[in-house]
Amino acid sequence: MMRVFLLLLSAVFTMAVASAVAAPAKTPTKNGPGKEEKLRLAGEVFRIFEAKCADCHGSHLPKPKGKFGYVLDLKRVAENPKYIVLGDPKESELFQMVKNDEMPGEDADVPALTPEEKKTVEAWVLAGAPHVLPAGVSASPETKPETKVSFLRRVANWLGKFHPLSTHFPVGLLMTAVLAEAIAWWLKRDEWMLLVRFLTVLGALSSIPTTVLGWFANFPTVSGSEIATIYRFHQVLGTATSAWALVCATLVCIAECEEGSLSRRRFRGALLFGAFLISVVGFLGGALNAGGLGHYKF
Repeated sequence: MMRVFLLLLSAVFTMAVASAVAAPAKTPTKNGPGKEEKLRLAGEVFRIFEAKCADCHGSHLPKPKGKFGYVLDLKRVAENPKYIVLGDPKESELFQMVKNDEMPGEDADVPALTPEEKKTVEAWVLAGAPHVLPAGVSASPETKPETKVSFLRRVANWLGKFHPLSTHFPVGLLMTAVLAEAIAWWLKRDEWMLLVRFLTVLGALSSIPTTVLGWFANFPTVSGSEIATIYRFHQVLGTATSAWALVCATLVCIAECEEGSLSRRRFRGALLFGAFLISVVGFLGGALNAGGLGHYKF
């Protein structure tokens, strides 16, 4: 009996050894996505952030929302544990904001991420938030190599920084001219015309260097973004306002502008329209400073 048992045990052992030898060796598999998948995820997430997040959190903004202005720099985003916990979407604040439709916000001009886009961002976080972009995808402004700027260009950029400061003088003069003209109309006194003429001419002349400084200003924008559109309108309307102020100054100088005359009414209408232009340009300037048109939202 013992002999039979030993024979059976020997047979089982022999079969087990033979199976182990005959079985193909398993090749170890790498954990997580491969290099190509990481490149794909990084490229897709970059495009998502560029389309849905850059208007509020791009590096082109002087005051990005939440002081977070580098959303297109995936490397910097991934290295900030405040926003991304590598491999853990639940602990990653950036993904949670995207998941809960808090980013983009309600005041953004773009819709929230689609379910597919949210899954892509989640997969990106799970993959360790890779930042190397595939060929053909533009790098973020922070990772682009700096181009050499000429000395004259740097001087112009530096002078452009004084544009916001210089706007107060002509704006104050021209708006005070409107007030003085309103008082002159109310009192029906021609003596006020001297003050109106002085304020209008000085305001128009001082608007010229302000406009030049505005064109010198180097305000970084992303082509096609809301900020880029606001900036362009601000530049063009600002220049038009300065030209209109010169028209007002010409009218008030070449005409008699006696109270009740046609020339006085023309000047008064031109001055009021100039005040309207100043208000619009000022509103757009405030929008540039605030990072969007929602700066007066209650």
